[in-house]
Amino acid sequence: MYIHKNGLTLRKLERFDLGLLKELKNESWFGTHNIIFVNDLDQSRWFETLNPNTNLVMVALETESQTPVGLFKIDSIDWINRKCSEGHDTFKLQRGKGFGKLILEAGIDFVFEVLNMHRVEAEVLENNIASQKCCTYIEYPIEGRRIKSIHKCGEYLDSIMYGFLRSDWQQTSRVKSYNGVCNLSYTPMNSVK
Repeated sequence: MYIHKNGLTLRKLERFDLGLLKELKNESWFGTHNIIFVNDLDQSRWFETLNPNTNLVMVALETESQTPVGLFKIDSIDWINRKCSEGHDTFKLQRGKGFGKLILEAGIDFVFEVLNMHRVEAEVLENNIASQKCCTYIEYPIEGRRIKSIHKCGEYLDSIMYGFLRSDWQQTSRVKSYNGVCNLSYTPMNSVK
């Protein structure tokens, strides 16, 4: 587990979480790049194909109550070039409470602190204002746009591309406020608390 200083804990997805994911995938796809309709069998098959060398799905929990609040997904892990892609979701009942920002914070910090990535990137649709606000909040740099690249119900939408380098992440006000260590899970040997 990865216990973040912002009050969230990230843990690896378990089979018993698949119902939450199915609900998330089937509820709405307005702000997603892909349209996926799934049943229990589809979810189970997908879970079996997860390869921890190239992708990792983390459930975000409110640390104190252990209530699931969303997901942080790490895809296309490239260990040679030290880069990956990410996606983040907030469960429907937890939206509007600020959890999206916290999930993204904890996930990005996990990518740099634990996976030791050099770069992380994401794409957010232009109509997904909530995700854009989360990216702005954590100081995620915009790198460009894929103009009219995603089709949704008769219209083409831009996909906004974000990219964080480790050096940029280390200079964010949030990481500096944590003195460069954003989690509570790690205690150096011989350190005094």
